[in-house]
Amino acid sequence: MKNILITLSILCFGLMVQGQDIIKISDFEFLNNTSWEGTLTYTDYQTGKLTDVDATMQIKIENDKILTQVQYTYEPNKNYKGSIKIRKNGTYFGEEKVLSFTDENGTKTLITTYRGKDDNRKADMYMTHTMTDSTYSVSKEVVYLDTKERILRNTYNYTKI
Repeated sequence: MKNILITLSILCFGLMVQGQDIIKISDFEFLNNTSWEGTLTYTDYQTGKLTDVDATMQIKIENDKILTQVQYTYEPNKNYKGSIKIRKNGTYFGEEKVLSFTDENGTKTLITTYRGKDDNRKADMYMTHTMTDSTYSVSKEVVYLDTKERILRNTYNYTKI
């Protein structure tokens, strides 16, 4: 009985310390010098209704950074340029902690998290990036710390052009 308990304890400990998924810039090389078109669908804070906005995106990789430019067709004042660096030996995607990374059957899925505020409330954010050679989507889920309510805040769905 004692040996069974020791064996089970070792197995449980081994599962708990199992390595976290890591990412490398080479995981994203297929996105280099690409252009995308699609939509941002977001939940409006005031009405709670889903709203669609046409968007385009360009991605480049320079050295160890992923550079993105996003344009909103009908709201150019909201256009965005960003730079993401893989940090802490591949355990961070910019400022977001990597929770998991899979590459299966031509689909790469990266799930990250960070703590911040949404609608002036403290929350944990969960970002899911799903990428293929021809599609790219990013979904942001918000979990409010005070209620544990979970909502889908926005989703970008792109097709390669």
